[in-house]
Amino acid sequence: MLQKRLREWAAARGYGLAIADSAVVGSVRRKLEDRKASGLIDAVFFEENLTKFRYLEGSSIKGPKWVVMVAVPSPISVLSFNLAGRSIDALIPPTYVRYNAMFQDVLNDMTRNALGEDIKAEILKAPLKSLAVHMGLVTYGRNNITYAAGLGSYYQLCAYLIGTRERLARGSRKTGDAETRLDRCATCKACLKACPTGAIREDRFLISAERCHTLLSESRRPIPQWARPPATLCLIGCMDCQKICPENKGRLKTVTAEVEFTAEEIEAIIEAGRRLDVGGPGAGLLSRADQSPAWASAVKKFQRLGMTEDLDVMGRNLEYFLSNGVGPQK
Repeated sequence: MLQKRLREWAAARGYGLAIADSAVVGSVRRKLEDRKASGLIDAVFFEENLTKFRYLEGSSIKGPKWVVMVAVPSPISVLSFNLAGRSIDALIPPTYVRYNAMFQDVLNDMTRNALGEDIKAEILKAPLKSLAVHMGLVTYGRNNITYAAGLGSYYQLCAYLIGTRERLARGSRKTGDAETRLDRCATCKACLKACPTGAIREDRFLISAERCHTLLSESRRPIPQWARPPATLCLIGCMDCQKICPENKGRLKTVTAEVEFTAEEIEAIIEAGRRLDVGGPGAGLLSRADQSPAWASAVKKFQRLGMTEDLDVMGRNLEYFLSNGVGPQK
């Protein structure tokens, strides 16, 4: 039975797993569009972040489809920057390192060891957090980050469409509109107090995502002057609400990325940030005609992390943190 094979495959790797009928994708899409229409989701944020998904459109799989959602454990990665006689640690939050490559890696492994070559599968491009909540794999926290049993928030979600005529077992047809929340969030305000930009709200559970530092750090727009920097230096993203969350107690895992940057490489990265093109793709920087040896060596180090698409954004973020005095010495 396919479901049994998938669950055994996931359990052997320490992955979380949920399976549902593909109708759940439509439920998620309608809910997000309704929230935009009602003003609960900022229109600009929606346009910039929630219109790139294909959902079920363009799928090459014909006939009945399942959604298979996988939660893959993902640690924090630590990078070292040597600057002015001191070494500064910069964090890469879970999911960023090899983010795109992870989808294909998991799909290849799942095909070889659970699906078999006769079952067609493809990567699903949809709002993964909302989809995983509707499928019962994860639960929202007050910070609107999702938490998986045994993993806390330290994991990457990967979703796939599977073509099969096998019937889903009872209890697997989760296609409703229910969204679960952590019980402790009813009284805990740790993340609300820790949020540097006031994105986490006391008057409602849905955060003001347009104020979230993670989104500000990923955007090609300048970081607003009103945005207070997080307490921890992250090249991209933010860890303030996750590190303080009691749901993550004892689950914080960090790995040394074994990547160190020289002062010359740091200056090259920061210079790329100063040239940040609001409307342009960061990947274009890799073919820059005026690249220096320091820039070329910095690019190679980020290639090892699978993180070259937004090097100019990370350069902007690094200068932002250093200019605000964030970055403890070792």
